[in-house]
Amino acid sequence: MLAKRFLLSKSHDRFLSFITGVSVSGVALGVLALTVVTSVINGFEDELRRAVTAVNGDVVLYTRGNPVNHPETILQRIRQIVPEAQGLTESFVTELMVSGSKGVAGAVLEGINQDTVGEATEVSHRLSEGRMPQKANEVVVGKALAERLGLHVGDSMRLIAPMTAGGEGQKLGAYAPQAEEALVTGIVQLGMYKYDSKFVYATLASVQHFLNQPEKVTSFRIRLPGNVDSGEVASRLYQNFGYPFVSKNWAQLNRNLFYAVKLEKAVITVILTAIVLVAVFNVVSTLIMMIHEKAQAIAILKAMGFRRGQGFGLFCLIGTGIGVVGTGLGLLGGLGLNELIRKKRWIELPADIYHINFLPVVERWTEIAMIAGFSIFLCFLATLVPAIRVSMKSPLDGLRNDS
Repeated sequence: MLAKRFLLSKSHDRFLSFITGVSVSGVALGVLALTVVTSVINGFEDELRRAVTAVNGDVVLYTRGNPVNHPETILQRIRQIVPEAQGLTESFVTELMVSGSKGVAGAVLEGINQDTVGEATEVSHRLSEGRMPQKANEVVVGKALAERLGLHVGDSMRLIAPMTAGGEGQKLGAYAPQAEEALVTGIVQLGMYKYDSKFVYATLASVQHFLNQPEKVTSFRIRLPGNVDSGEVASRLYQNFGYPFVSKNWAQLNRNLFYAVKLEKAVITVILTAIVLVAVFNVVSTLIMMIHEKAQAIAILKAMGFRRGQGFGLFCLIGTGIGVVGTGLGLLGGLGLNELIRKKRWIELPADIYHINFLPVVERWTEIAMIAGFSIFLCFLATLVPAIRVSMKSPLDGLRNDS
């Protein structure tokens, strides 16, 4: 009751009320900034992860040597090693040149198994127009690559492989360039510029035929349940397969990118915490000024039997109350702003720089609770010096100063 009266009583010194408002606003602004920024970076990280797993699955097992034979045998072995796998698919991945009406570009051609690709990836669900390839000489092109080459559904594009295995009538181990025309049956938007600007998909059989690599594959993609550690599964596969196979989970495939995101989040959080620290200093100054203004009231309370511990608790409660009000307002404002950003998507990003073209938002409630708790804890620490000071004062000091 006393803390509420001290904070809300109408004072002749309006400057004290102004400083109190600044303290509350400073805490609210700091909490709002931390809430929005951490949510945006969380959303950015989750969107990148979603894009990576949509293309690669949760774990990729691939060969760093020549393509391998007997993919069904390897798939069966993967199922034995990773019984928790929800989906498996094999593919043939190679780099080549592609050309369209507007020019030539480097690309990654992936031959996919039409029957199982949907079990381990989301490529077939990311079509923005057209359909997936179903027979030889049909391809699906990433949206950014299609725009660069001027390609649309129904257009023809040229695939140029600089090195393919020798065909019939050629010496064993001979390599020769190969080119063929392909029909664009669909445009796929994978959610990450790195993939949209590079990937071309065709049927596995047509890629094997084009490269003169019958019945061979280069990689296996694995989908896992959400509660399974993909890093542990990747390690398990590597230990069981060994050379020439390599296994990586979704984070290892883009390690530098995800590390940069985590580092950026940590740095920005430290910088924005400075806003809360400034507000904490305002809380200290507010309490010191309140002690000076309420000196007579405090002296009278002490003369009536108000103990030192009660005086200490009173000002701790006042400072913590400022922190609670400021933190609450900051959380409400931050969550409201997050909802606006999520629904309106009125902040667009250049995809070639930030990998995605919009600003995503994901709240993690443990982090929000930590922000709120840290803010209130700092405000509590700020009250200790003024609270100790007021508890040590004699009642005569307040009456003497007032007279």
